[in-house]
Amino acid sequence: MGAYFPAWMVCGLTGVAVSLGLRVVFVLIGVDAILSFRLFTYVALGILAALAVWLVAFGPG
Repeated sequence: MGAYFPAWMVCGLTGVAVSLGLRVVFVLIGVDAILSFRLFTYVALGILAALAVWLVAFGPG
């Protein structure tokens, strides 16, 4: 687990929340219907959001 246990948990949950929120937005504007790889797209967006939170909150500096 280590010292970063709460940090990665927060980043992971934020990534999941952002991914779910983007799915709702994409369905509302019609982008979801044209996506070929929906699962890959939403997982990638969630990972990007989690890494962005990690970088902003705990990044170098």
